[in-house]
Amino acid sequence: MAKVSVLVKALNEERHIASCLESALRAVEGLDAEVILVDSLSTDRTVELARRYPVRIVQFQNEADRGCGAAVQLGYQVASGEYVYLLDGDMTLRPDFLAAALERLQADPGLAGVGGRLLDVNVRTELDRRRVLEAQALRTEVEVRTLGGGGLYRRSAIEQVGYLGHRWLVACEEAELGARLGAAGWRLLRLPLDAVEHDGHQENSRQTLTRLWRSGRARACGVFLRSALGQPWWRIVVRDQRSVLLAPGAFVASLVLVACAAYLGASVLGELVAATLPWLAWWAMAAIRKRSAGSAAWTVLSACLLSAGALGGFAASPRDPMLPIAARTLK
Repeated sequence: MAKVSVLVKALNEERHIASCLESALRAVEGLDAEVILVDSLSTDRTVELARRYPVRIVQFQNEADRGCGAAVQLGYQVASGEYVYLLDGDMTLRPDFLAAALERLQADPGLAGVGGRLLDVNVRTELDRRRVLEAQALRTEVEVRTLGGGGLYRRSAIEQVGYLGHRWLVACEEAELGARLGAAGWRLLRLPLDAVEHDGHQENSRQTLTRLWRSGRARACGVFLRSALGQPWWRIVVRDQRSVLLAPGAFVASLVLVACAAYLGASVLGELVAATLPWLAWWAMAAIRKRSAGSAAWTVLSACLLSAGALGGFAASPRDPMLPIAARTLK
């Protein structure tokens, strides 16, 4: 059994895959390790370029199975490592981080996973800016509930909670994993070390939101919440995904205020003002926090769209995350 398996998930990453795989191979030098590329049926030269490197390549058989959670789980299906590192195809792994994370995991048997700083190469969206602030604020070791952006996980912890990635989640797979591990008593740690550089999509905030909606990723929070119903990690999930409840909460508050205004005999204009109060309050608080009226308006709009997507995801019938994923080995 290899000591470490580095799982690289990719879809049409011909622009990044060479640098990604080269960084992973440098990081595992001197370790008993394997690098596995999980390809989500790329239509560009991703696989062609990856064949040049001493890595294993597996690929989905069915397009319908593709997704972030499924790619993670497919890699885990074929991995043999005692420890598993998750890496996206548009990232490069810092050469010294893997060894440092491995040392920290081996020193603390209560840790399920260790991550580090994610460094965004290009900062274009609100989400990018938020990650930059989080990376800058990380000065000491801190226990976290999720290792967004990748991390090194202990296989024995994953085996205890059933699976690595929820195969039906097209997003939120690391948060879902963190919730299961936390409910089982495991801990996650983020180190004040640079772990990966992230290039990401060439898009602005509006384009990001459009992509999330069209790809179905906006539904992921709802699927995540539905999958946790009746599970020991339900409270953790509700707490961590509470942002998707803001828009429904504002809507309910509007209805209540309109009903109260009507009961008190307010005019149509008065009812309209009552209906807008929760939304104006939300926008005002966001504007104060972000120090930008425009960013606050975008926050409210994006939250409404993501909440609508989450509602659709929550309404979908849950499916078994333990079902094996059909795949073919290309190398």
